[in-house]
Amino acid sequence: MVPINIFLFVFLFFMFLVLLFTFFNVYHMVRYGRACKSTIVITTVYLIVVLGMISLSIYLISLADWSTSISIIPASTNQIY
Repeated sequence: MVPINIFLFVFLFFMFLVLLFTFFNVYHMVRYGRACKSTIVITTVYLIVVLGMISLSIYLISLADWSTSISIIPASTNQIY
């Protein structure tokens, strides 16, 4: 039996990577992008989508029961098929 909260830590690691890449992408869009409305609109839409996905993930994670355990490899039943 594996506690399901192990998957939460894996998910949080990937969310950290998403935030790291988001800061990297926004920095490069602002620093090296042309100073025009399209750069501002694209950057704003990108940030809204990423923050929306993160907030939806946090909401759905809060609804889960993290005290349960799951069995990755089923136990043998000693039955001959």
